Amino acid sequence: MLLLHISDTHLGCSKPGKHRERELDFYEAFNEAIDIALKERVDVVIHTGDFFDEPRPAPQTYYYAYKSLEKLHSNGIEVLAIAGQHDQPKTSQLPPLKLLQELGVLKLLAQDKPETHIVKLRSNELGVVAIPYTSPALASSYLNSVKVPETKKRILMAHLLIKELNIPNAHASLAELRPENYSYVALGDYHIKYETVYRGVKVAYPGSTEAVNVLEAAYDRYVALVDLSGDEAVVNWVKLSTPRRWIVKEVNSFTELMQISTSFISVRNAKPPILYIKARKSLGVLDVEIVREFLNKLVNEKKILMYRVVREEEERKDKGVEVSLAEGYAETKLPALDQVVMNVLKDHRLAEFILMLIKSSGDENAVKILVEQALNDEDILNKMKSLVK
Repeated sequence: MLLLHISDTHLGCSKPGKHRERELDFYEAFNEAIDIALKERVDVVIHTGDFFDEPRPAPQTYYYAYKSLEKLHSNGIEVLAIAGQHDQPKTSQLPPLKLLQELGVLKLLAQDKPETHIVKLRSNELGVVAIPYTSPALASSYLNSVKVPETKKRILMAHLLIKELNIPNAHASLAELRPENYSYVALGDYHIKYETVYRGVKVAYPGSTEAVNVLEAAYDRYVALVDLSGDEAVVNWVKLSTPRRWIVKEVNSFTELMQISTSFISVRNAKPPILYIKARKSLGVLDVEIVREFLNKLVNEKKILMYRVVREEEERKDKGVEVSLAEGYAETKLPALDQVVMNVLKDHRLAEFILMLIKSSGDENAVKILVEQALNDEDILNKMKSLVK
């Protein structure tokens, strides 16, 4: 039995900032993971939470998710998922993963409480204990309430942080997970690849498929191929090639930055990277204007996608929040049809919805996704009613 373990795909994310090219990066990385599953002919893909970046995904986010998952469905590969905190609406709104389940391209094993399942795959049965995200205070009760399935092969899927990571707000220790009850422990929520063996059982986080912020910039992105055919799980890591590079540089002055050769930026046939500069000293207004002009030139020449410059004391605060001294990015040029619709409607979100309907007109299931999304999106419904009037 061969599994592909992925997690924290954050579809719809456009960080840093709100950049269309960054949103596409997350879709592309997810699609690469799907292609790996097809190439390796896995029995099942397991996703351990934060499938979407927010619990009210935009229409285009559903569209890209469905198109990728449909490739697995048409090849007989199951997708099993649990909800992370980004997949859990704070109101009675329809959870986004349930819509994908209704369309038949994904099985949602746990949305807001632990569940136990026995899933029939094409090679064998797989027992799954599924634990969605919960607060650290409730994690122990979640773990104590689960019933371990009586199958030969069984796994634990959980969206939580283990205390062994030594980071704040951890949910549980490895001992509390009781790995000895499972063939493999598949975890999500931690965005950096991590694996260990506890009581003879492999425990792993594949990490996110794209870096969400600069704190994750130095790490490569992976998915885990998990072979359960033997007595012990064997994990093979597959590095993703599509994630965008981040280049992080520390400088003492903008004069020093100006003297740095830009040759390190250029990589043949690669996406223009994100440039993140940590400035060591306080800077004057004139210095900021000079460096902005220099970096904008790199953006215009497509040597970098975007840049951000922060002072050293501000950098410690920067977790995706804009606290920069200077920043900029390349504007994505829209195709002619897109530009016309944008100009006529003068509302970016409504225009995106209309464009997805137009482009999906030949795909009945894709249209169904968009209509379901509209029916559960008060903002889109009100805008459509106003447009009709």
